[in-house]
Amino acid sequence: MSTTSDAVPERRGGQLLLHLAFVAVCLVTLFPLAWMLRTAFAPSREVFQATLSLWPDNPTVANFPAAFRLHPVGTWFVNSMIVSVGITAGKLVLAIPAAFAFGVLTFRGRDLAFGIVVGTMTVPYVITLLPTYVAVASLGYYDTLSGVIVPTVGHCGFVVFFLRQAFKSLPRELFEAARIDGAGPWRQMLEIGLPNIGGAVAAMAVLSFLGAWNLYLWPHLILDASEHKTLSIGLKLFATTGEQGGQWGPLMATALLAALPVVALYLVAQRQLISAFTTSGVR
Repeated sequence: MSTTSDAVPERRGGQLLLHLAFVAVCLVTLFPLAWMLRTAFAPSREVFQATLSLWPDNPTVANFPAAFRLHPVGTWFVNSMIVSVGITAGKLVLAIPAAFAFGVLTFRGRDLAFGIVVGTMTVPYVITLLPTYVAVASLGYYDTLSGVIVPTVGHCGFVVFFLRQAFKSLPRELFEAARIDGAGPWRQMLEIGLPNIGGAVAAMAVLSFLGAWNLYLWPHLILDASEHKTLSIGLKLFATTGEQGGQWGPLMATALLAALPVVALYLVAQRQLISAFTTSGVR
């Protein structure tokens, strides 16, 4: 009896320590975001003040118009949107039919082909940069948004893998009944498969968009002209220009604008993301 009563306080103490650790990790994670928000509304003289405060003494919105005067931030935003939407749409267009074929259809060499697709996920991204750069430059797509979008669309192995698991989780009887009624593979995928894995498709769309929005290394290599840059690589110009080595207020204002679409998209699709990973995850 005493052993049980002693175990309860110990268990509660362990849970309290675990919650305190989670709170500490959250604070460490949120501090850079809080500093970004503070700096975006801080005058230049208060950016690096001696006393640490979570909000500037004299907040201002002057950093936002200053950012647009210094660099073509609006053009960068549009470029990032075009690249992100193009990559997301391209990955889904390629991945959905492939995932349906690997998860539902039966054909010779299916498992081998799927193994090759999964194997591409193990290839380090950096290794593919040089041959991809040479191919894109030789085709005349250097310094174009198409040169960013098309090669990145090919990195859709995880999307294929995840959606295949979602298709495999559906009852086989649905597709067999449709096949008996004369429905071909495309009709089975569009009318039966996709409506039942909408959450998984939405989750992959969100993750693909976030990855494309934050893409840095490949656009940095392939894009040259300032008006062709995306937000992720254009932000670097704020830190390398200016009279004192950096325009930190406009930089953080631009970073805040860049974060807003990502945060808004996550808040809108949060339920779909959680549902997809809990109901159609890897089995």
